[in-house]
Amino acid sequence: MGQRFQNTSAFPISSSTGVCGWSSHRVRRKVVTNKLIRLLLIFVSLIVILINGAAIYAGVGLVANKTLFVVHVARLYAKAPDQNLEMPVQGVTKSQIADTWHAPREGDRLHEGQDIFAKRGTPVLSATDGYVLRIGENTLGGQTVSVIGAGGRIYYYAHLDSYAPNIAIGDRVTTQTVLGYVGNTGNAAGGPTHLHFGVYARDGALNPLPLLSDRPEDKSTLKIGRSKKSR
Repeated sequence: MGQRFQNTSAFPISSSTGVCGWSSHRVRRKVVTNKLIRLLLIFVSLIVILINGAAIYAGVGLVANKTLFVVHVARLYAKAPDQNLEMPVQGVTKSQIADTWHAPREGDRLHEGQDIFAKRGTPVLSATDGYVLRIGENTLGGQTVSVIGAGGRIYYYAHLDSYAPNIAIGDRVTTQTVLGYVGNTGNAAGGPTHLHFGVYARDGALNPLPLLSDRPEDKSTLKIGRSKKSR
């Protein structure tokens, strides 16, 4: 007599479904597992924010829907950091930037960023997708905007002449969003107009130049001011 097949797997195989039923079960289990992994990443990111989020808290205080904003930021933390940033100053190419990373500055400081020179009023665009984290003025940077992007990296735009109309903390931005306009505010007053562009990871500043790439010029797609908000 022929040997009868004995099902020894953990999943029953009925005569009607057979192997197809088993495969369907495995697919469903994989989908559930992937969802659990995504939720776990968001949960871990929230913990990271609670531990390291002093800068984030400063922005959250000025956002109407604080919980939603924190969730958006947690999702960004769960993503891999952007390895390709679009040029933040309209009309400038990467080859035009003189590398001033870690150049000496007064007060025994090192230059933590790149200076991108352009005419006053040239649009400054977000180099990456993300959310506006801070808008404000300080002694060194003058009028500044900070955007938080994937991996929790913070992108710092300084020496602005003015801000884009209606821009606000909590705004969602893309690489087509205008944040402000080139100027020489802060400690750049009296000097040539330029954007100071900085990139900050969890463990400190990064040189933006290797990450930058030229952007295709298409003025018709630029978004002036705010996009979808976390409010």
